[in-house]
Amino acid sequence: MIEFERVNRRHANGQFALENVSFSIEPGSMVFVTGHSGAGKSTLLKLIPRLDRPTSGRIKVGGLDINKLSKHHIPLLRRQIGVVFQEHNLLLDRRVFDNVALPLQVSAYSYRDIARRVRAALDKVGLLHRERAYPAELSGGEQQRVNIARAMVNRPRILLADEPTGNLDPELSREIYRQFIQFNDVGVTVMIASHELQLLKSFNVPRMVLSHGRLIRIEEAP
Repeated sequence: MIEFERVNRRHANGQFALENVSFSIEPGSMVFVTGHSGAGKSTLLKLIPRLDRPTSGRIKVGGLDINKLSKHHIPLLRRQIGVVFQEHNLLLDRRVFDNVALPLQVSAYSYRDIARRVRAALDKVGLLHRERAYPAELSGGEQQRVNIARAMVNRPRILLADEPTGNLDPELSREIYRQFIQFNDVGVTVMIASHELQLLKSFNVPRMVLSHGRLIRIEEAP
């Protein structure tokens, strides 16, 4: 499903964000990506949907070499991938329903399909009853669940999350991680980047450990 082969990503100053990174993740897997701040976790995730490009090396998603995709095909790649960032990036002047609907509106779905998919996504994260609320009316945990619903509304094959619980307390963080596990249970490939090692250790999930841009080891599930 996701393959990195000797991938390098250099900053403009010549320093490596990622150096000689290789790994393979099978379809339907779930893995945590951990390491110190600046280890390369965010860079690694951004390469998968072509939000960034490697300096060298090969990246395959679903068997396709994404470095060779034309501009026309990049949106098709991204429709297969849901992305959750630490910052919610919700539109404060739009209701929860409309925030979640945005990816479907961009893809020109009919209103009937949008309504059905948005409500299904909100139901999965336990926020169907808040569809008419504005983001400012929600707690931090609820806003992040809206963010997850928006990432999942296109029914992607892959879900990427970059420090998704950095601003939440421990119990809310566990709740968010349980949401990701539920998506993985129905076959979605999930990668989560986080430095919260103690939280990650409480889940039975393999861990990829980065240090200074290098993949130093892969730890099997406890």
